Amino acid sequence: MRNTGLITVLTALMLFTLSVTVQAAEPAETWSHNMSSYGSSYTTILDGKLEFILMDGWTLARTGGGEYIIAKEIDGEIKEIGGIEVLGKEKNNSPNKIFTSLRDSGGNYILIEDLLLEKQNHSQYRIKWIKDKKYYNDIYVIGNGASSYHITLMSELEYFERAYQQFEDFLATINIREQTESAGCKVYYNNTDKYTVCLPEGWQVDNSREFAGTAFTEPGIGKLYIYKQPLNGRSPDVYIRYSNKKISEGTALMEELFKKDGRQEDGSRVVEYMWRRPKIKTIEQDFNYYYEMHVIPQGENYVYTFMIKTDNKNMEKALADFHFIHNSLTNVDYNITALTEKKVPADESMEVLLEGNKTGLSIPGNKTLWGIFSEHVPGNYLYHLKKAEANLGHRFDFVMTYSSFDTEFPKKDAREIYADGRIMMLTLHPWSEGNTEKIMIPGIVSGDYDDYIKRWANEVKELGEPVFFRFANEMNGDWDPWCAWFYGKDQDLFTEAWKRVYNLFEEAGADNAYFVWNPHDRSFPDFNWNNPHLYYPGDEYVDWIGLTGYNNGVSHDGDKWRDFDTIYKDIYYEYLTLYPDKPFMITEFASNEAGGDKAVWIRDAFNKLAYGYPRIKVAVWFNQVDGRWEYPIDSSIEAKLAFKNGLKLKRFDMEAIKK
Repeated sequence: MRNTGLITVLTALMLFTLSVTVQAAEPAETWSHNMSSYGSSYTTILDGKLEFILMDGWTLARTGGGEYIIAKEIDGEIKEIGGIEVLGKEKNNSPNKIFTSLRDSGGNYILIEDLLLEKQNHSQYRIKWIKDKKYYNDIYVIGNGASSYHITLMSELEYFERAYQQFEDFLATINIREQTESAGCKVYYNNTDKYTVCLPEGWQVDNSREFAGTAFTEPGIGKLYIYKQPLNGRSPDVYIRYSNKKISEGTALMEELFKKDGRQEDGSRVVEYMWRRPKIKTIEQDFNYYYEMHVIPQGENYVYTFMIKTDNKNMEKALADFHFIHNSLTNVDYNITALTEKKVPADESMEVLLEGNKTGLSIPGNKTLWGIFSEHVPGNYLYHLKKAEANLGHRFDFVMTYSSFDTEFPKKDAREIYADGRIMMLTLHPWSEGNTEKIMIPGIVSGDYDDYIKRWANEVKELGEPVFFRFANEMNGDWDPWCAWFYGKDQDLFTEAWKRVYNLFEEAGADNAYFVWNPHDRSFPDFNWNNPHLYYPGDEYVDWIGLTGYNNGVSHDGDKWRDFDTIYKDIYYEYLTLYPDKPFMITEFASNEAGGDKAVWIRDAFNKLAYGYPRIKVAVWFNQVDGRWEYPIDSSIEAKLAFKNGLKLKRFDMEAIKK
C-alpha cells in the first residue's frame, strides 16, 4: 500500500529494511562473551537479529548464504546435530511442507509434538518427530520483523537422553532482538492478519488481542489501531458507513472534522475520517482527536482500517508517524499456523467459597449452581420470586436483577433477598432506561457520576454479604449505549470507565463486591473493532467472567434456532484460553418456544452443563417474556417438566448457601 506523500523516501527505506531483515544474503556474525546459566561461555547473535546461547561442546559453522551447521562431539566424534537457516520470502519454507513430507513417508515416522508457542517478542512453531532411528526438533522462529528462521536439531536415538536436555536448554535461550538498528525502525509481523509494518523509534506494540487487531503506542504522542476486516459478502460501504454512523451523527458530542473518499496510486480506494470529542479532565493526557483511514485494495474482500488517536498538540507528529507506518505495510504470509486442536486447561474445574457477615456461598469443584432472573415489580422482588418458585417447585439461591443510572440502589429488594438466605447479582446499566441518546461512558471517566457510583458502593458495603456486581454487560452490542460504537469506537473509554467504577468501590471499602465482566456471545456489529475482548479492563479489575447467549428461535427475521453447544462451546474454550484463572458464570440465558422443541433444548442444556462445562459455576435463567421471545420456564408444560427434571441431576444438587 502506498500513499502519495513521502513515497519515494519511504519506499527506499523499506527496500533497504527488507534487504536487511528478510533476504539476509550475507548475514553478519557477531560474537559476545557472557557466562550463561546454561553453562556456555558465549552468546551468539546471528544476522544481527537472532540471539541464542550455544550449549557446551556445540560449534556453529557457516556453509554459505544464510545457512549454518550445528555440530557436537559425541563419543569422540564430531557429529552434525542440526542447522540454522535464515529464511527469505522467496524460499517459501513453511511447516506445511514438513508435514507433507512426513505424511508422504508411508507412515515411517512418529509425531511427538505439534505446537505453536508465543514468546515475549516472537513465536515458535515446533514440530518434533522420530524417523529412521533419529529424533528431530524442527522449529520455525518468527519475530516482530520480517526475518524468520528455520532451526533443525537432530539426534540419533542412542544419544537422545544425553542430547534432549541440551536441545530444550538451547530452545529456551532463543530470542529475537526487536530493534533493526540499520533501518532506524522496528519491524512488526502480525501472524494473524499476515502483514509487516515498520515502526518509528519510540513506538511499542500491543498484540495481546492480535486475533481482533493490533495496537501501537508512542507514550505522549498517540495510539494507533490496525484492523484487517473481512467483508464476508458485505460491501465496503456498509462496513465503513455503519462503523462511523454515530460519528457522523455527532453522538456523544463527537464532532466530525472531515471525510474524504479517494484512491491511492495503486488503485486502492481510501476513505478518511477525522473527528474529535470533548477532552476528559481526569485523563492525564487525553487523546481526543481521531484520524481514521479505511483502505480497500482492488479485487480483495477485506478492508484495512487504521485509526490513530492523539491530541491537538501532537497532531503533526502523530500523523507523520502514522503515514510512515501505513506506507510501510507489506502483506507477508509465512504459513505458520497451529495444527493442534485447542486443549482445555487441566485445572478447569474450580471451587467457589465466598464469605460475608452472615451469608456465605460455597460451590464445590464438581457442582454448578442454578440462578434466576424472575419477572417482578421493583421493591417486591422476593414476593414475585416466591410465586414463581411455588409454580416450579424449586428454590433458587442465586437471583439477578437490573438497574439503570436513573434509579437508586434497590435497597429493599437486596435486604429482603439476603435476609431470606440468598445471594444477588446486581446488574447496573449506565444509561437512563431506554435512552440511547445520552452516552454516559465518557462522563463516567470524567467523574461526572462519582457521587452516584459511591452511593451504590456504600450500599453494597453496608450489606456486608457477597454481592455479584455486573456493570455494563453486553458492551459489544449496538443496542447498548455503552458500546464503543456510540463514542468513536474507542474501547479504551469503556475500560477506563470500568476501572473508575471498580476503584470507587475499592475506595469505599466494598470488598464484598465481585465484579462480573460479561460480553454477549455475538458482537453486533460483528466487526473486529467491536471484538468483546478489546473491552477487557484487565485481570486485576475482574473477578468473574460472564457468558451470555440466547436461543432466540425464529420469532424475528434473522433469528435462528441454536442448540446449547452452538451458543457456548466456542466461546467457552476461547474464554478458557484468555482467562484461565477466572471462574465463569452464565449470567443470563434462555430458550424461545418458536422454531424448535424447547423441552428438548432444555434437556440438552442441562446435560451439557452437567458434563461438559465444569468451569461454569453459576447458570442464570432469564425467566421473562421479552417481546416475541417466550423465555419463561413454564412457557409450556413440557418445558417446565424438562427444567424440573434437569435440576435433579447430581451436578446441580447442593446446599450452596452457608449461614
